[in-house]
Amino acid sequence: MVDVNTQFGGFLTTQGAAKKTNCDALGVPWQLTHMRIGDANGADPVPAPGQTQLINQVYRAQLNQLYVSPADPNVLVAELVLPPNVGGWWIRELALEDVDGVFSAVANCAPSYKPLLAQNNGRNQVVRMHIITDGTANIQLKIDPSVVLATRSYVDVIMAGHLAAADPHPQYKTEVATQPEAEAGVNNVKRMTPLRVLQALRSASANATELLRGVLRIGTQAEVEAGELDDVVVTPKKLRQGFSCLLAINGYIALPSWLGGLIANWGYADITTNASGGTTTVTLAHAYPNEHWGAVGNYKNSTRINDSFPVNTFPTSLSTLTVSLDAATGSGTPTGAQQAFYISLGK
Repeated sequence: MVDVNTQFGGFLTTQGAAKKTNCDALGVPWQLTHMRIGDANGADPVPAPGQTQLINQVYRAQLNQLYVSPADPNVLVAELVLPPNVGGWWIRELALEDVDGVFSAVANCAPSYKPLLAQNNGRNQVVRMHIITDGTANIQLKIDPSVVLATRSYVDVIMAGHLAAADPHPQYKTEVATQPEAEAGVNNVKRMTPLRVLQALRSASANATELLRGVLRIGTQAEVEAGELDDVVVTPKKLRQGFSCLLAINGYIALPSWLGGLIANWGYADITTNASGGTTTVTLAHAYPNEHWGAVGNYKNSTRINDSFPVNTFPTSLSTLTVSLDAATGSGTPTGAQQAFYISLGK
């Protein structure tokens, strides 16, 4: 049990140390890309150099930052930001993965529960993993900046530097166009004042109606969802309105209403069985606002390799699903913990 005497931290795995040594010898950078998070099945994990996977992984995502600790040049700090729509599990064990998928570092941490928005306690959570190594000069962070989140402190530092600059926007310094240049409309470098724009429109009053007729407006959310107009434009925010997803072991995808509002849930159901099978009710990752049509299931594992359980699934509410395993077929009578995979649909 975790108490005041428990020590937390991490180190390179045997595989990770070998990969770093090889990269150092070849003179090529070692690129760390992802962090893995696990709940250790509720236990207090003790990391070991020989590990090749977490005890029970619940999440994996690209790193946000990778930097050398300002307090110790031999300690590497990896950072991951968890958004509010990710969670529903405990954080007890961490690992790093390199660009080739090598399980490179492992650590334990103080248990922390990451809530979901559906629990009325959603939040951004920063997870930092401290790794002891013999050198950090040849280690690099490789990320896709389009899929990572910035921490508040990172944004504050960037904004402070931007605001302290003598001229933070030199690219927007342009000359004011003369009235003849505004009316000619051939200069795309100089800017026009509102007065000169108005004067240019007045001087071309014969064509002003045609000019204004070609300006498209932004459609409302209701117009976007109705999908009937062909003379308005759609912003990315309105296009994505109503879409959400949780790409995890137990997750969901919810389409916006203009795509039918379809919602798909999936996950694993843990079932305790006896000779007659067993039944459990699972809470879906995303509740259905209107209808829960049904689900299908597939048997995943057994205590005997030749045994299997027929799987039955049926909705019990807009947010729950009952999964049952009938009596086992095959040799023997396996009992105890079994598992079935399910997919549920609704809107």
